[in-house]
Amino acid sequence: MIRRSGNFGFINNGNGELITFNLNARASGWEPSSRMLLGGSGTFQKYRNVHGVRVIPYDDNDDMPGYIDRVLSKFYAGEGIMGKKAGLQWGEGPRLYTPAVDGDNKPYRAWCVDDNITAQLEATDYINQMHRCLIDLVHLEGFWVKITRTRASRVGGRGALAKIEHVPARTVRFVYAGEGVKPTEAVVGNFPNPDAGNFKKYPIFDKSQPFKHPVSLAYFQIYSYNKDFYSVPRFIGAADWLELAGTLAGILAAYNENASAISMHIESPQSYWDRLEARIREICEKTKVPYESRMLEEAKDMAMEQFAANLSGRKNVGKFMHTSQLWNEVANDFEGWKVTTIDKKIKDYIEAQVAICKKAEAAATSGFGLDPALSNLILDTKLGSGSEKLYSLKVYNATETAVPDMVLCEPFNIFIKANNPDKNVRIGLYRAIVDAEKNVNPENRVKANA
Repeated sequence: MIRRSGNFGFINNGNGELITFNLNARASGWEPSSRMLLGGSGTFQKYRNVHGVRVIPYDDNDDMPGYIDRVLSKFYAGEGIMGKKAGLQWGEGPRLYTPAVDGDNKPYRAWCVDDNITAQLEATDYINQMHRCLIDLVHLEGFWVKITRTRASRVGGRGALAKIEHVPARTVRFVYAGEGVKPTEAVVGNFPNPDAGNFKKYPIFDKSQPFKHPVSLAYFQIYSYNKDFYSVPRFIGAADWLELAGTLAGILAAYNENASAISMHIESPQSYWDRLEARIREICEKTKVPYESRMLEEAKDMAMEQFAANLSGRKNVGKFMHTSQLWNEVANDFEGWKVTTIDKKIKDYIEAQVAICKKAEAAATSGFGLDPALSNLILDTKLGSGSEKLYSLKVYNATETAVPDMVLCEPFNIFIKANNPDKNVRIGLYRAIVDAEKNVNPENRVKANA
């Protein structure tokens, strides 16, 4: 079987070997026929027109959520680590509390129960909505919600908020309002290429007037340095390494299937094919058959298959092949067929790929901002001990949870305050304090309850 693209290709001789060939080898070496351009154009547009609306793109290609999804899906530990981060942030889940101070004027949360507020939150399915918002926040450092007002104000009643619904970040974009002007609208569609039938514009929620719009969108984010509108993931700088790590499995699989079997490389002079083409044209003239370029291509395939068949196989064990060389006066050099045995250096290749994978894992660990002991990444064949995990967990809770907690709970605290202006009740994520095993009664230890 032969597979050829132009003058370069592979031959499978049926004996578990692959042979590469080049039909017009020249002394100048490899000359690429095409160029690959990586990345975008390098310029950022302030807006792009989508169905007549000036939309602010989410990165150069207006597809940051999709790009992050693809990168993490291909990296073997990507979504596992993000799930771990979301679990650490979520803790025991949301609980109501009132802000308080102790006798030493130290602030703390006085956890409480309020049946009326809980009923309001349950009417908007707050636990599910908040968790969905958390997933977007962990991945993209921001999330969108749709806030719906009750109809009471239409009939002269007291205004109230009815629902808070998570809206996937990939579906929402700000509407460009002008240079230096804060956006007041957003659109929902199937970005980056939404169809006109499912493309809708909404006003941006106004915190100072929560009942101003019947339905509005709100974007809550952890601000990213030097970014005007959307936040970007903290690990964006490690994205290239994550992409590289995600390709290694496919590269090694393809190598095991194909490249590891390549044994020889055949080079033939262009003059050989020129003479063959001239001979085919001569035959066509004699037989009155119109010459077609495919005739030469078919002749190339046949010639290479016959040549490769003589190089290997049981019938040819112990044999050798002789090819003659002719002096080319124009090129001032000898030319002829050349067969080169390929030194595959499989061990070096595999070790190099493994080294790249380790570097990618280290970059991922740093980029995600999660200690390896908590992410379950095994670096240098070492998994964190229980004491390391406990210490890392306490450091994480002390340094990495306050800001995400504040941002995640903000829309729900707005909801509570708007509907209960006389109460000082808020919502926050509750995290149990984890003690070392030695400080836990023996009957309550993990080992005793396994």
